[in-house]
Amino acid sequence: MMNRLATVAVASFAALGAPLHAQETISAVDTTTLSAIKVTGARYHFSASITELDSSSATRTDTPLIEVPQSVQVLPHALIAAQDARTLSDALVNVSGVTPSQPEENLFVAPIVRGFPAEIYMDGLPMYSSGAANSPTSLVGIKRINVLKGPTSTLYGGGQGSPLGGLINIESEKPEDEAGGYVAIRTGSQGTVNPYFDLTGPLTSTTNARIAGEYQRNGSWIDKVKGERWSVQPSLSFQLAPKTVLQVQGQFNHSSQLEYSGLPAAQALAGELDRYAFPGAPVGQPRTQNDSQLATVKLRHEFSNSLRLAATGRYYNSRVPEYGSFIYPELYPPNPATPTTYPILPLNLLTTTSESALDVNVLAKVDVLGGYHEILAGASYDHTNFASDMRFDGVPVGSIDLASPAYDLKFGVPTPVNLTQTNRYQTTAAYLQDQATYGRLHLTGSLRYTQLHLREREQGTNETYHHVSPRIGASFDLVPGVAAYAAYATGFRGAFSYIGLEPPKPETSRNIEGGLKLALEDIGVSGTIAVFEQTRNNVATPDPTNLLYSIQSGQQRARGFETDLVWEPVPAFSLLLNYAYTRAEVTKNNAIPMGDTLPRVPKHSGRIAARYRVLSGPAQGLSFGAGITAFSARGLTLPNTVTTPGYALVDAQAAYTFDKYTITLSGVNLANRHAYAPYQYLSFPVVMPIQPRSVYLTLKVEI
Repeated sequence: MMNRLATVAVASFAALGAPLHAQETISAVDTTTLSAIKVTGARYHFSASITELDSSSATRTDTPLIEVPQSVQVLPHALIAAQDARTLSDALVNVSGVTPSQPEENLFVAPIVRGFPAEIYMDGLPMYSSGAANSPTSLVGIKRINVLKGPTSTLYGGGQGSPLGGLINIESEKPEDEAGGYVAIRTGSQGTVNPYFDLTGPLTSTTNARIAGEYQRNGSWIDKVKGERWSVQPSLSFQLAPKTVLQVQGQFNHSSQLEYSGLPAAQALAGELDRYAFPGAPVGQPRTQNDSQLATVKLRHEFSNSLRLAATGRYYNSRVPEYGSFIYPELYPPNPATPTTYPILPLNLLTTTSESALDVNVLAKVDVLGGYHEILAGASYDHTNFASDMRFDGVPVGSIDLASPAYDLKFGVPTPVNLTQTNRYQTTAAYLQDQATYGRLHLTGSLRYTQLHLREREQGTNETYHHVSPRIGASFDLVPGVAAYAAYATGFRGAFSYIGLEPPKPETSRNIEGGLKLALEDIGVSGTIAVFEQTRNNVATPDPTNLLYSIQSGQQRARGFETDLVWEPVPAFSLLLNYAYTRAEVTKNNAIPMGDTLPRVPKHSGRIAARYRVLSGPAQGLSFGAGITAFSARGLTLPNTVTTPGYALVDAQAAYTFDKYTITLSGVNLANRHAYAPYQYLSFPVVMPIQPRSVYLTLKVEI
């Protein structure tokens, strides 16, 4: 409550244009407008609110979003639960300029933010693979999802480097000192059975515990494809002293599914194929599995109200035995006499990743140089080992007619290992950030020095990069609840699996953006309106003088406009609106035409979603929601060859809460739109049919 009072006091002083110091904030809270503040503050603590006005992800400090000179979108648990989002891709449609990766292609491709691949972190550290690209197995136990647009390399990095295009930071729930939680079960289309739970409470007067978990078994709209996944997430927090908290978290994840490799795009889009055909050899094909474990330890100590220490360490391990069967028309095209019959090739790949990461930082709040400063100084270390063994002999096991499939092909016995990849990445970094407030002006500047050692045994790469990444930005309170902002930021990442005649250079990125931030609590409007230009440099492109090698002379650029708005005029109603115009294209390349659009990035995309809750009367406890998500046409590969048409999907939810029970009915693609989405598998253009109309029923019991 005190933080809330202080925030309102800050807004009042900022509106007058007066300089504000920490001592003045405390004085304002203690003396004057206590009763009025209570009324104002109640709106956004309503349990079903989807408005988030603060975030610690963008700056590693608790900062109002209106003061952060960067487009940052926060998806709270209330929104995720209300929309019955079960995967990260389900949730990310609520953010403009984001192209989620589909769960079926998790191992192959990262989500895209502003045209470039993003990385997925949890609680401020990378995980889910050496490239931090794979999605989490479960969203149970998640407090909120933060989407940071543009490079974030001044505060984050590890594994293969720092994020070039954007970062998705998932915040997990913490153990609480009051007993509570829920158990639930969800069932519905594709034979889905999905029990899950989240329970918390005290063990002793100084120790709290939490455990969340989920299991799901499901079929698919794709022939022969079935899946299973589970996740268990225990955590403990210890109050070591009045101002010292130690938290220990564990996570154990498993997923398995018959691997899907996509349909040849041109024929699928022309309606020449069975849209739900499995393009492979399912007889005897093992499921691709992803098993991961992680342990995280967090220590936080407050020396005083103006000085605190935070340290987080993590160990992550994963093992992915992958079994695929696929078409490869570039090398094995169909016979012209039977154009829908393709040779099928088997593939076996075993990938292991282990990662140790540590981040330590100190935050000091001081009045100096005529303003109020929050100075963050920190250091981080990351050591990642990555290895993969491939078994591929290039011999088809038979052919399948994708227009009228007969699933009688045998996967066969894997061949001996014939291709390996062994990498080691070691990152050491130090960073410094200053957030300064001078009346209505909020300045953020940060600098990071990174030493990245890259060793790739098979390529003969043994390089050490040294790089300084700057970031600077400002926001200015135009009127209470409206701020203008501008920012400049850079990204840095090693070049991996690069084969050239010269040592690899790091890939870099640059982002310039500006716009408006809104936090109009009186009318319930919040969000961001932004324009941006983002450039990615040192992209590998074919060497024009030696076809066996590459050179790093490529460049890609994304420009666009984005808006993310939430309107909650009353606790009973919420409206979410986002739209993005993104022009992502090749600007330099030796082999790809200039102006070709980057794969999977739509020029236009957006979503509108509304929800109404009955808070009183005979129908109290009822709630209804609906949304429309739309994408314009998207290319599949570089150079551009085939484009998937755009489409719009309708989803809806209805729930009824009584006593401690909640019954939820949700549906996706209610119009049963038959469309294809871009899919990534190897390098040729393939697509996947989108999920047909599906309905799910959930029963949830509060504990």
